[in-house]
Amino acid sequence: MAGEESIQRLSKPCILSDTFAFNVLIGRRWPSREEDLREAATICRELGLGPLLDRMPGGLMQRVGETGWRLSHGERSRVYLARALLQGAELVILDESFASLDPETQKQALECAMKRAPTLMVIAHP
Repeated sequence: MAGEESIQRLSKPCILSDTFAFNVLIGRRWPSREEDLREAATICRELGLGPLLDRMPGGLMQRVGETGWRLSHGERSRVYLARALLQGAELVILDESFASLDPETQKQALECAMKRAPTLMVIAHP
């Protein structure tokens, strides 16, 4: 199927016991380059994760997951969103990605996604 190689799928989002950077840069080249880390930091801050990154002693290189830093449900949702945006797909489909966010954070995350995704489909259930 034409264009299929640009489709990135992760059936069940998860946080792996590795660095924050690794978790948001899944789907990109690894090890990451300096420009990847800069873009990841920029997108995470646009998604409202700046205070989290500032609190973590290792910043982007802080280990997270089962044995590392604890992330709230809303923080996890924004990590998944950052991951999707950083993959560079032509179409990003978000299914209930904003459900665990408060209205202000939801607005901030949606604005970031609309700015960053070439084509964006948002699925929300009432």
